[in-house]
Amino acid sequence: MARQAYPGVADPVAEFEKLRPLVAELRRMQRRCAPFGRDYHAIAVALEGLETAAFHFTRQPRFFGDGGSHC
Repeated sequence: MARQAYPGVADPVAEFEKLRPLVAELRRMQRRCAPFGRDYHAIAVALEGLETAAFHFTRQPRFFGDGGSHC
């Protein structure tokens, strides 16, 4: 697959690497929620959004890893 260039994003992998602390904090928050409750799922939406965006730009599936999340 040819590498896609995105204006303003010279190194998408490096840019998404900067978001790892945010992903880790969201996962910590999610672990404090009732499993599969409303709050748990609200955080899952954010995590999946970040994962989807990272895949779009990097083409690396599960860029942030599973992290034990069930989203």
